[in-house]
Amino acid sequence: MTLTETQLGLAVSTSQLGRYKIVKLALEWIEVTKQNEDYRKLTQPELINKVLSDVVNNIATPEKIAEFRKKMKKEVKSEVVDSSK
Repeated sequence: MTLTETQLGLAVSTSQLGRYKIVKLALEWIEVTKQNEDYRKLTQPELINKVLSDVVNNIATPEKIAEFRKKMKKEVKSEVVDSSK
């Protein structure tokens, strides 16, 4: 669910996470989802709205971000092993 600008502003300002934590999580979420086709095709304003909405709606949590990072590391390691053969 994508929030309107007003809804998003209200959600960010009233969130228990705090604005700085929300921004930090949003940046980390962008980093781990940038390869996802659904995120790649968005314009920058749409991407910012989407990731902020994901963070506010608890779709992007520190746990999920850590999980995605582990997957990314495994994929990179398997690519390195495959390319060295």
